[in-house]
Amino acid sequence: MTSNTNPNGRSQFVRVPGGVVRVADPFTVLERQMVRLFDDFKDPAQAKGMRIGATDVTEDAQGYTISIEVPGCEEKDIKLSTSGGTLTISGEKKKPEVPEGTKQHVAGRAFASFEDAFAIPEDADADKITAALKNGVLTITLPRKAEIKPAERTIAIQS
Repeated sequence: MTSNTNPNGRSQFVRVPGGVVRVADPFTVLERQMVRLFDDFKDPAQAKGMRIGATDVTEDAQGYTISIEVPGCEEKDIKLSTSGGTLTISGEKKKPEVPEGTKQHVAGRAFASFEDAFAIPEDADADKITAALKNGVLTITLPRKAEIKPAERTIAIQS
């Protein structure tokens, strides 16, 4: 049986796409981590918050739907608000506590606060926005405003 650690006690296994685990050069691993670290701080907009997960925005006859992946978050961790024609979604994915004495070999999950904002379309009814969280996906529904039809009336002609 071969050892999974190098002489300095660090694991040589690295998770790669597709869930495959392979032995990697520790310098390659360090290089990847450094590139990821610098990429995280390149965009100044990300300094105040990052987006957790992918986002889809769709539209149909009833209105608009925003779906955001927020794995590991509960309803209490997420806040939705509207102001000045903007829908703001913010929250925090909290890092679970690791018991003392536990050795972590791979740490690939992101834990941070996040914030994202969307312009509310003119034809959406901001007072009727709803949200639901199911299976790690936050689904926000923005229904369209009821179509306002001009009032029709008959005007009597006076003689």
